[in-house]
Amino acid sequence: MPYWQSDYFGDIMEIGSMGSFPPSVEVTVNGTTISCLFQKGGKEAIVFIHGLGSSKESFLEAFKRKEFRLFTILSTDLVGFGDSDKPADFSYLMKDQARILGKTINHFGVDRFHLVAHSMGGIIGIELCEMMPNRVCSFINAEGNLTSKDCVESRRIADVSERDFVSRGFEQFKRNLREEFERAGDHAGMDYLESLSKATAESMYKSSVHTVHESDFGNLFTRFSQLPFYKCYIYGEKNKGLFPSEKLLRQKGIPIFYISKSGHPVIDENPDEFYNLILKIIHRPK
Repeated sequence: MPYWQSDYFGDIMEIGSMGSFPPSVEVTVNGTTISCLFQKGGKEAIVFIHGLGSSKESFLEAFKRKEFRLFTILSTDLVGFGDSDKPADFSYLMKDQARILGKTINHFGVDRFHLVAHSMGGIIGIELCEMMPNRVCSFINAEGNLTSKDCVESRRIADVSERDFVSRGFEQFKRNLREEFERAGDHAGMDYLESLSKATAESMYKSSVHTVHESDFGNLFTRFSQLPFYKCYIYGEKNKGLFPSEKLLRQKGIPIFYISKSGHPVIDENPDEFYNLILKIIHRPK
């Protein structure tokens, strides 16, 4: 069976805790280990979804901030990334990632939640919202894919053959990024490389292919705009005016926010402003 046709979700079981702070817990979904950061707080919950090549640690700062201590918080490594399993037969479809995430959310007893997703995670967020629309309080989409023009690195990866990317392209991709980040003194970029080192060439390639396919043909903007609850979009200020999705969002009256002194990696480049904005959105007058 081709990898994009597999059906990879099922029962869930907790298999252990890593004994770190914030608590890192491993759960299994249909035999696949999912690594999570979890904080048990009050009834109000936040679920975070990372982007391509990133990991649950993208949102580590939320667990450290006292303003977030009253929230129940969940951040997971998607299948194929971070410390989660990288099964060879997983589809890497955004819908299958969302199904596994949904089961993980259920495992931790999270009922209603605010959803925060970055980059590729925005596509998974749309899928998750459509699967459980009555449980999402709000969707904060940070630089997530909405149109074909939103694909940058993912399209570069998808434009080569899987064989070439797996055999040599992934290592070259990482070397190029390292040289770029070291030359620029980009500490956020170096943090991303640490997460990227835990991904596999296969998980990066297949995820990129499906990110591009969904961005080109998945009607993402319309689906996002039609979600039946509060949603908003965050851009890095350096990307203001660069993407056609910005005009489309304005036409639909969907709130847009900008994080100063940042580009695509808004979470790492200006965490203070990013997390303060998350709180402002969650606590907005209803």
